[in-house]
Amino acid sequence: MSDWGNQEPVRLMNFREWVPDSARFWLYICFLAVFQFSNGFYFTTMAQVVGERNVTMNDAHMFGQAVLIGLTFYFPLAFRLKFRFTNRTSLTVAATGLALINAVFPFVHSYPLLLLLCYAGGFFRLYGTFECFSNLLPKITPTYNYAVFLSFVFFVVLGCIHVFDWVAIQFIYYYGWTYIHLLSVALCLSTIVVVNITMRHFRPMPRMPLYGIDGLGMVMWSIFILTAIYVVQYGEQYGWTADRRIRIGIGTCMIVLAACILRMFHIRHPFIDKGTFSCPNLLNLLVLFLGLDILLGTQNVLQNMFTGGIMGYSQITAAQLKWPEFLGGAASALFCWYVRTKLGWHLKWLTFISMSAVVLYNVCMIGILSPDINIGKLWWPVFLLGFGHVGVFIALTVYAQAYCNFKYYFQVLCLLGFIRTGIGDTIGVSIWSHALDGCMRVYLAAIGSAANFSGGQAFGSLADMISTEALLCSLRELYGWAVIFGVVLLIAILCSHFERLRNPYPTLRQSYAILSRLWQTSNNKTEKEQENKE
Repeated sequence: MSDWGNQEPVRLMNFREWVPDSARFWLYICFLAVFQFSNGFYFTTMAQVVGERNVTMNDAHMFGQAVLIGLTFYFPLAFRLKFRFTNRTSLTVAATGLALINAVFPFVHSYPLLLLLCYAGGFFRLYGTFECFSNLLPKITPTYNYAVFLSFVFFVVLGCIHVFDWVAIQFIYYYGWTYIHLLSVALCLSTIVVVNITMRHFRPMPRMPLYGIDGLGMVMWSIFILTAIYVVQYGEQYGWTADRRIRIGIGTCMIVLAACILRMFHIRHPFIDKGTFSCPNLLNLLVLFLGLDILLGTQNVLQNMFTGGIMGYSQITAAQLKWPEFLGGAASALFCWYVRTKLGWHLKWLTFISMSAVVLYNVCMIGILSPDINIGKLWWPVFLLGFGHVGVFIALTVYAQAYCNFKYYFQVLCLLGFIRTGIGDTIGVSIWSHALDGCMRVYLAAIGSAANFSGGQAFGSLADMISTEALLCSLRELYGWAVIFGVVLLIAILCSHFERLRNPYPTLRQSYAILSRLWQTSNNKTEKEQENKE
């Protein structure tokens, strides 16, 4: 962004010579948009899938979480695949995988197979996304300023998600949920064609063989986190430990986690290395991301209940709120870029301001909860939520990069992904859903006992009024608890110690040199061990 005028223009060499330099950047942006749109499963189709398939809403949420976990588990493999395959090959494979998954998903009815397709969809989505961003990095910021780069990344990723959610809702309303998958197939096939026409097999560095990929470890960690999400997602439905399935899930989760930890200490290249847990302030980052997910859960549960249950908005009407959330994210990306690169603000204050915006969203919602407002009153709170969401993601991810050894950085992102795109969201939704059910029972009993049923008003009309009033009181109380929790989180941020940044983000060539050195060291150790055995 601001770096563009200070450096020589960076050419994207993966394209054929006849492709104009001015078009190469925008081709990557188009590829990014396609990958952000394409999934194995779409959150916006939940209600339709539940209605047409023999699945529950919890099943649909589980499919969505499987997409996010598949996306997270790509991180430890990112540079190993990057330096093994050319950009053209990787983009083609990612787009092909997404096209196949979207083509078969509407015709599959097996729960385990659907879960596997969603996991693979998330993996291929980030595969293509990372390939695009890793090539755009020197173009976006030739000085490798990570604050600039992450501002751009989260603007594109979260911005595209909000915009394409709106697009998906339009398609569902006018056509049907299966047409979303057809649209995704068409976009992926178009990407494959354009990639193979405009790009060439170009390597800026020699090909590095795949090494140290712990496939079994990846499967074990995936089972652990998916089982943990399963327990939290279905616990309320099955009565927690009263049901055998939840007890089996808890036992499986604990056994697999123990096996993953033991494996971490007994093989040379585990999927998650033990050195990852020694990164400074990792626990603090996990706690802050979990706190953010709990606060964001109020939007997924309380706001949706207000717009649907009280205001009576249809899905296509409520989709208008995706635009202020998108604008809030865009404003946050620009804000983070400016205060970090121009003003040099400390990440502690950037995190505090961004989290304050999320807390302020909950404060605003308490003030506007009424059945008589129009949807325009929700724009400002939702704008604040989008602003804070993107800002916290940028600040904490920049902080993680600055303090993690590059050897462990992508494994740290995977661990953070367990919370920020995995079980944290499920925990947040479960907390507020359970709390809302409890509050509704209390307020229905209190308001119902005080109601006068002897008047001339119809019983059905009076019951609706009681239900609406109970829901409003419940929402106000829970938003109040969210504000209290958010204030505690803000105090914790103020009391935390955020050190100055110290690790620069390595260039692609430096990254190659680091991984190459690790690979050669590993080979030398293996040869010495074989010699000693002989």
